[in-house]
Formats: sequence, C-alpha cells, structure tokens
Amino acid sequence: MLTIDIETIPGQSDEARAIARAETKAPGNLKKPESIEAWWAEHGEAAVEEAWRKQALDPALGELCAIGFAFGEDSPAVSVVRRLDEAERDFLKRAISTIHAAIEMDGGEFWHESRRPFLIAHNAPFDCGFLRARCWANRIHPPRWLPKPDARLGRDYGDTMQVFAGYGGKVSLSKLCRALNIPDPKQGGDGRDVLALWKEGQHDALAAYNRADVEAVRACWLVMTLAADCEVV
Repeated sequence: MLTIDIETIPGQSDEARAIARAETKAPGNLKKPESIEAWWAEHGEAAVEEAWRKQALDPALGELCAIGFAFGEDSPAVSVVRRLDEAERDFLKRAISTIHAAIEMDGGEFWHESRRPFLIAHNAPFDCGFLRARCWANRIHPPRWLPKPDARLGRDYGDTMQVFAGYGGKVSLSKLCRALNIPDPKQGGDGRDVLALWKEGQHDALAAYNRADVEAVRACWLVMTLAADCEVV
C-alpha cells in the first residue's frame, strides 16, 4: 500500500500570470465602458489574483510544490518539497526518485507489473491526474506506481473520499477525519496556506503539513477497510 498526497501552486511563469489576466472579465451585467473601467479600477487586480490562484487546481496551468508518501500501515510519512530555485521538472525527477528508492528499500518486488503497490489518496483522481499531467508537461514518463488514466477504483487504486461518500460524492479530508474521530490535519491551516508557505521558504512547515495529510488519509483508509480499530459484531 502506497499512500500519497500532493500540494499544488499556481503557475510560476509570467505566461501563467498573463493567462489569468486575459481570462479575467468584468461581470456580465456591466455593459457601459465606463462601468467596466470602474470595475477594473476597483476590483480588477484582486480578480486577476484570484484567477491566478485558482490555477493550483488546474494541472494544465498549475504546478507541484510537494509530494508526500508513506508505505504500508505504519511506516513514517515522507514529504519531498520543491526548492524555490528548482524547476518543476527537476523537482519531479527528485521526488519520483525518492519514492523509487523507498520502493527498492522495501524489497523492490513491487516493480513487477502485477505487484505494484496499491495506491491510496483522498480524491485520488485529482492527485493522480495532476501528478500524471505535470509529468507529461515536463516530458517525464509517469512512474509505474501511478495508476493509468483508465484505472478503476477498487481494482487499481483506493480513494478515501469515494469510499466514504460514494460514487460522485464529495467529502473534505478534514470533515472525514472528524467523522471517523481521527485528528484533523487541517487544524493548523489548509490548502490555501500552501502557496505562502512555499513562497516564504517555510518548507519545513509545508513538509509537516503534507506529511500530516498523508498520515490522515492512511488512518481513514485503515478504519474504513476494517484494517484497524474496528470491532466485528
């Protein structure tokens, strides 16, 4: 079992900022040029900033800044954080190599196609899809432990959100932890803090946040799959 969690940020290029500005429009109910100009003067820059920050949810524009993982039921979680001066491609190569090294230390048998680790994540299609897309964008072959685009829930990967909420349902990791009486990893902050932590060089704090998410996802999975802390009646 391989539990993962990613942290994402908006695009870091000038082009990403330009795209955010180009996609920002005044409200449709404003028709007069002077009204639109007034809106831009009062709200425009804040709207552009908001549009740019939303790129963190879009793998076509956003980037990765941290990847956390843990093997098995009780191994310590590890977080690889991107350096401020590190290109995303170099970060991805370093993070993937770190996970590969951990696999080899675990015996290496998971490299066989039929014995790859069963990946667990919260909202796995987002995490796996974002990581896969950023590998492609940086001309890196997605690692073999990452489920393919046609992977099936339950057979190829596990998703704590879908196991709890059902197909098409949604539940935040924080709410899920509260429901299962597991410590909430978001008590000290949430995904909105990731960009500031990374940009301000608070990478130890970012790594701790990322590891806490990994630990929480794994704990939720173990409870819901009856692997831990559940009584059979």
